[in-house]
Amino acid sequence: MVLYRDFIGYGKNPPSFLWPGDKKLALSLVFNYEEGAEHSIVTDGVLETIGEFAPPDVDVRDMGMESVYEYAQRVGIWRILDLLKKHGIKATFYASALALKANPEAAKAIIGDGHEICDHGYGWRELFRMSPDEEREEIRKSISTIEILIGKKPCGFYAREPSQNTLGILSEFTNFIYDSDSYADDIPYFHKETGILIVPYTPDANDFHFQNPINRFSNSDDFLQYLKDTFDLLHSESQTRSKMMTAAFHVRVTGRPGRFKALAEFIKYVKNDRDVWITTREEIAKFWIKKFGKYD
Repeated sequence: MVLYRDFIGYGKNPPSFLWPGDKKLALSLVFNYEEGAEHSIVTDGVLETIGEFAPPDVDVRDMGMESVYEYAQRVGIWRILDLLKKHGIKATFYASALALKANPEAAKAIIGDGHEICDHGYGWRELFRMSPDEEREEIRKSISTIEILIGKKPCGFYAREPSQNTLGILSEFTNFIYDSDSYADDIPYFHKETGILIVPYTPDANDFHFQNPINRFSNSDDFLQYLKDTFDLLHSESQTRSKMMTAAFHVRVTGRPGRFKALAEFIKYVKNDRDVWITTREEIAKFWIKKFGKYD
């Protein structure tokens, strides 16, 4: 087996371009919408370990953790959608099919407000644990469920925990134009083996770090400052070579009142910058493919 890894990328010669409207920095706000798809001792025999606190030490339903995830569907999603609508911002929702299925009204609202739904898997079933046939069927189920709920197939994919076969399997489906299971660059690039466009994601400018057992951000100001620091550097670099930034949020995390401030203040910080294109990952992917063509 040949181990393929690309440590070179664009190197010293990234492509020279401007985003639509002659913008220099593309900003993608991503909201992970997963609640109802998480691990549960009832649904898949696995205790969910990531949340507001540690799980129980016996294999039983974690009623507290379940209610945390329910808050996202009952309250958090509407708080976030209201804010985005207020500012006229379009975002990408990494949506697990089971989360959309748990709240069809919210699914319709996301699409109705003009946001993108990116396929975030059927449920929290790690693809690296599956055979290629099992993984292929899992992806087929997520596509089908999302299409039933919102009336169209997703064009983007983010597995959360992909396998070495994921990109090859995605290339078998005609609806996908990009994948985001990479943290390897500041701008999109074509995967050399499959030709799939990669729109890189972020592991650090991400409210995931509020959650147990990570707990790197202690309050909204910590997270807001990190978002601003990331934006400021990329914005500065984009004056020479255009860049892209992703800011990542989870409905159950940022949807909480004490953390919501970071999102609201960050939007105010970036919204009126004349060099910034705030858009969906779908639009970024379509621009890139039109501008640079498919990988050959």
